[in-house]
Amino acid sequence: LVDGETEIFGQRIDATNGSEVGTNDFRISDMGPDGDPAWDAQKPAVTYDPVTREYLVVWSGEDNLAGLVQGEFEIYGQRLSGTTGAEVGLNDFRISDMGPDGSALYGAFNPAVAVDGASGEYLVVWEGDDSGGGLVEGEFEIFGQRLLSNGLPLGTNDFRISDMGPDGDIDYAAVLPAVCWNSATNQYLVVFAGEDNAGLLVPGEFEIYGQLLDASGAQVGANDFRISTAGNDGDDTYDAFNPAVAYN
Repeated sequence: LVDGETEIFGQRIDATNGSEVGTNDFRISDMGPDGDPAWDAQKPAVTYDPVTREYLVVWSGEDNLAGLVQGEFEIYGQRLSGTTGAEVGLNDFRISDMGPDGSALYGAFNPAVAVDGASGEYLVVWEGDDSGGGLVEGEFEIFGQRLLSNGLPLGTNDFRISDMGPDGDIDYAAVLPAVCWNSATNQYLVVFAGEDNAGLLVPGEFEIYGQLLDASGAQVGANDFRISTAGNDGDDTYDAFNPAVAYN
């Protein structure tokens, strides 16, 4: 690796005393050829699957796979053994498909991941700029992909979760998702920062929104329900960003 070449690394930690365990700063991602800083991996997220006793690490990266070009970010994943940290299964498997391959105008960023602790299935979510369903370049929404415990895709490909503003209007966006699994109701909760056209809200006025999903990824309850109230509605000088979520 050379200066400016960003990859994902990990370190196992002893839960009882915080000491390092195993290989120091072991490498997880392999985006593009080593020695070329034009390819990067960034913004990792991780969860643990108690069924398979594995970790799943996900990130946004630009790789030199067939058909992809530099600057074209997609979401990738890597399974790791929960006992050793060793890679399991496919190396750097691709999860998202935003826009046509070969176009850096579309991309996937800022992933988050949660696991259904009963089935061992994963839900990966991200902010994406896609070309389907009436969306245009530069219009970011939240998307998701279910994965089997072995990392293979399950269900609808890159299903859309958020609906901020009218489709085709880049003045409204959803970004920075987080997700958790509720074992009592068998549902996911996805939260995100968004600018919507509901009520008195205006473009550039970000609030936190949420969406419940059942285990199959289908939406449950109110669509894109609002969680935060930062400042007065209609005033874009007040905002809410960077949500996090947990289940008790």
